[in-house]
Amino acid sequence: MILKGYPYIPKGSDFDSNNTPLNRFTFKSDIVNQQYIVEALMLKHDIYVVQFYLKSHRLSGKRFNLLLDNPKEKNNKHVFYVLNTITNICLEIYKKNPNASFGFMGAPTSKESNPKKNKANINPDRTIKDTKRHRIYSLYVKRYFSPEKFSHIVFNQSSCYLLKNNSNKKLDTSLSNDYHNELIKTKISNS
Repeated sequence: MILKGYPYIPKGSDFDSNNTPLNRFTFKSDIVNQQYIVEALMLKHDIYVVQFYLKSHRLSGKRFNLLLDNPKEKNNKHVFYVLNTITNICLEIYKKNPNASFGFMGAPTSKESNPKKNKANINPDRTIKDTKRHRIYSLYVKRYFSPEKFSHIVFNQSSCYLLKNNSNKKLDTSLSNDYHNELIKTKISNS
């Protein structure tokens, strides 16, 4: 199943600032005339944490939180294409590694990160409860990753999500919680 999205280019392997191995991909949106970078961090137990950002934001410590400066009328179509492209990348990884599980964190917007505007949803560890992106991504993945192949583990308190591959017998509940803690630690140290 290939979804209608943007064509993407694999850019090889690298390491993030925490020395976590990753695969990098790029794609260009002709709708908003922007380039994107997708990183699939490779954690233990075949968990891939997928994250993406605009190429123009690559040097920013807040690159995962930033949005397009001037969204256009066709932004809904663009967002749908971006999510489809990310899904196609995940499906390519899954095809190469049948034990692959996928995780993500719905990064907060500037408004959601602002204690003056959203104090009730900001946790002591600086994660944000139930972000807009988390709600969108959560609805989206339920549509394309069937519960027969993937268990959907939701961490609403920190806006994290794990698509646990049911064929990966090594990845149990305890390790799923370890993934969640490792993801938070990684994201907090990168912010």
